[in-house]
Amino acid sequence: MADDVDVQARLQALEDRQKIADLIADYCRGVDRGDDALLRSTYWPDAVDDHGAGDSPAMAFCDRVLPILRDSCLSTMHLVANSRVELAGDQAFGETYVIAYHVLTSARVLDTFMGAEAAQAVREAFPQAAAGGGPFDYNAGARFLDRFERRGGEWRFAHRRVVFDWAEAQPGSVAFTHINRTRGRKDGADPSYALFAALAAAS
Repeated sequence: MADDVDVQARLQALEDRQKIADLIADYCRGVDRGDDALLRSTYWPDAVDDHGAGDSPAMAFCDRVLPILRDSCLSTMHLVANSRVELAGDQAFGETYVIAYHVLTSARVLDTFMGAEAAQAVREAFPQAAAGGGPFDYNAGARFLDRFERRGGEWRFAHRRVVFDWAEAQPGSVAFTHINRTRGRKDGADPSYALFAALAAAS
């Protein structure tokens, strides 16, 4: 009997870890695809988010981040790497490394992502490109420091803090605006939605 209990506990821990990994992936997908409903579903309604400027209600973060990305970015991609999660009953604590790529519409919007002083320094370093109005790349290496809570069997973020380890900005590649390939979208017309809809229809 004791062995059965131990096996069940181990299986539950594996399931919890997978649900948390899926949650982290859903957050990235929500941001990159501009999916407001999916992004909000990763946070509890009373959750708190700190993206480097102090705590604020997570729902307020959701209110502002997607409009900013739609207006300022041609494309984004959030790639998660090392992730360490410690389970503690109905809570869990995690540190997840992330690299966030942003193709900005122009150097004019750098202030939103880097702050005015850093943005001005970048524009001064690349005066011709900045004056030309072409795309600019802003990339950052950061870590998500998360407290997760399980409520009613569901895991979501209760508190998320983003710690930045490095950032860079430079003129964007002209290849992005001229590439002759299927390109991702920041709405429901992205090809991934058709893929998952087909899976749901077949189930």
